Amino acid sequence: MAAFTSFTIIANYYPPLIGALCEGVTMNEEKQRRMELRKATGSREISGPSKPSFHRGPVYAMSFVCFACRKSFKRHFDVDPSQYPSEIECSECGGTSYNLGRNFKAPKRSDDSQWKKVEFLVEHGFRFQKIRIGPNHHDTVAYPKTLEEAKEFVRTYKQYAIKSRST
Repeated sequence: MAAFTSFTIIANYYPPLIGALCEGVTMNEEKQRRMELRKATGSREISGPSKPSFHRGPVYAMSFVCFACRKSFKRHFDVDPSQYPSEIECSECGGTSYNLGRNFKAPKRSDDSQWKKVEFLVEHGFRFQKIRIGPNHHDTVAYPKTLEEAKEFVRTYKQYAIKSRST
């Protein structure tokens, strides 16, 4: 019984490749030649570049908060991130839910003082966006932990407050 080598298998199943290799043509050149033949005969269609989505950045789930029922939830939108709504209707009570960005973490429903602090900050234009204060993009301000700290925070960083779209 004859021993099969990889050369024997290639020679039996793809003779044109052996002829090309014997003529000094490299594998890449032979592959390119075959691809050009397929294109010319129409058996190889080359599709154009895929159409990018509306933006090339990542899509984020945005946190929304309803102060009436103290519910927090996340939503995705099929629009450019600059077009995300600042307010939507609450699915629980029908009230207004505010977009507090992708980094917001809601307090427990039973934590009255934290909910008052969050509502105070939102009323004054702070929607838990990052506030960058230095020349380095990593220099951010931490949000306050109490309502008293929030009052000082609003006075100190009022120039960074987000103006509502209606004004």
